[in-house]
Amino acid sequence: MPPSAGAYAGLNGPFTIATPQEGDDVAFLDNSRRGMVVDQPEDVGALHRAWEAIRSVALPHEQSIELISEVAERWS
Repeated sequence: MPPSAGAYAGLNGPFTIATPQEGDDVAFLDNSRRGMVVDQPEDVGALHRAWEAIRSVALPHEQSIELISEVAERWS
């Protein structure tokens, strides 16, 4: 994320959305203590919206690589 993104939906913690071949989407929420499978349509829908919000402020692939490289150089 670019520093200009400020607070964004991804700061709540990592999550994964899975689309099985059959059935509805499910999600996995992860935090420092445990993970949780989410299968309620309203909750999975909220995570889909969060993902789209994250994508809307994320840098394109090449710019992400450049930002990561710049930050890594400052840490060395």
